[in-house]
Amino acid sequence: MVKNLFNNLCLFFNSTIVSKEELDEYARTGFLTDTFIVERSIYLFLFFFISIITVTFLIIFYKLRNSYIIHQRNFGLTFTEGIFISIDLFIIFLPQLTEVPCFLTVISANILNTIINLIFLTRSLRVILFYHYNIFKVTSISKKKYNNPRKENIIHEPNNYLHLLSKKIKIVTALFIIIPSLIAIAVTFLIYLIDSEVRKDCPIWKLEDTMISFKNNKGEKVYIVVIIFGFFFMTFNFIFAILLINVKDVNKYGVKFECLSVSIMTLAFNIINIILQKNATIKSTYFDINENIRRGFLDIYEKTKGGKMFFSFNLMYMFFTSIILPVIHYYRNKLSKNIYFQDPMNSLQYFYKLLNTPSLVSELREIAIKEFSVENVLFWENYQILQKMVNKYYIEYNKAKEFRDERIVTQYDFENYYFQQLQGNNNNSDGSMDNYSYDPNMPIPDEILPYFTSFYYMFIDYNSPDVVNISGTSERQIYNEICFNPTIGVYDSAKNEVVEMMYNSIYPIFLKNNKQSLY
Repeated sequence: MVKNLFNNLCLFFNSTIVSKEELDEYARTGFLTDTFIVERSIYLFLFFFISIITVTFLIIFYKLRNSYIIHQRNFGLTFTEGIFISIDLFIIFLPQLTEVPCFLTVISANILNTIINLIFLTRSLRVILFYHYNIFKVTSISKKKYNNPRKENIIHEPNNYLHLLSKKIKIVTALFIIIPSLIAIAVTFLIYLIDSEVRKDCPIWKLEDTMISFKNNKGEKVYIVVIIFGFFFMTFNFIFAILLINVKDVNKYGVKFECLSVSIMTLAFNIINIILQKNATIKSTYFDINENIRRGFLDIYEKTKGGKMFFSFNLMYMFFTSIILPVIHYYRNKLSKNIYFQDPMNSLQYFYKLLNTPSLVSELREIAIKEFSVENVLFWENYQILQKMVNKYYIEYNKAKEFRDERIVTQYDFENYYFQQLQGNNNNSDGSMDNYSYDPNMPIPDEILPYFTSFYYMFIDYNSPDVVNISGTSERQIYNEICFNPTIGVYDSAKNEVVEMMYNSIYPIFLKNNKQSLY
């Protein structure tokens, strides 16, 4: 059986040893000849097709930049990656159509590939860090301690370490891209500057058949950059792939699927390319040449254009998962929402009912952690606590009026009540918020004003650790009101926006998981 399998493989792989004369002929044969006219026509079609697809979906992706699905993937990083992938694909396919300078392939290999891989690794790192960071948000807020301004003259920003941690994550991810990219660019140009042999073998402006350059390994020294960075990319890809396995994603083809599948594919193609380069290279200063080169390896090397087509396929898959797939998800979710629009469970009113059920809010929180948007659920839970604080104040205020003793209000331990509500948020026994009624235009009593201010620095302030993504108009309105005329309903507009965000983002996932049990 093994022998039959080996014989079948041999039918597809030519294991004949190539003679010196055949190698010389192979080294002189380029791709831009009449021999490959049909194959070049295919590449011409692919060149225009891929260019149209990439530009079209980048435009659509940009137009959807404010949508939840795009926001979750970090629009800036993903869109930048998509642009660089498009440019790199353009450069990879161009040599199959016409003569280009050798330096153009150097830019593609050393600089563009480095930047693309760094952005991808950064996005994978971001998924890992922010998944655990969202878990940390929940546990840290539930354990936070409130500084009573009646005992101290200032209001401390709550959970400042969360804000610092968030900044550190952003700094780490930025440096992860910027520093290696600058090194790759600097080293590439430095090699050209100091090595005349590289400038001769791989000129900046001279047009030539790229396939001949690949076969003869021209300018091999300058590609040391991509070799070194390639080793680090493979190492980090392997590490991140293992770490991504522990990340939970509610979507089968979500961010985790994208990062994990691309990591595995990148590792596989790199290993295949290493084997191919080792067995098909006829000239090299970095490793010993295989004296018995088999025709099969040369055929594969020629068909894949020096292994470049492996990486172009990998780039196309990266573009599909990072740009095209989110766009498909967006329109599929929109279509699904329209289909089930008449279902009462899909109404905003039903969602509000669900939000007043603590056990279901806990499940929403778990979904939000996986979607990196737990701040929305935390906003809602803490907003509910503020309403309970208002309700408790008026209970004590009415007692004070009844007994004609203002000390009932002034001496009541609101701090302890606030802390009890914070700790018992998952076991809310005070019932639905529908039980509370208040005039939103009433000024906030001094006794509970610090808790409203604390809420602002927790969820509204731009530099806060758990800032929610509300409109600039609402943010400015809240800022002016909290500073000059704070009323009980100061956060109502933000609440409406946050609830709508949860309704459009995590609620469809919740319904998909629980629809049968809710009937």
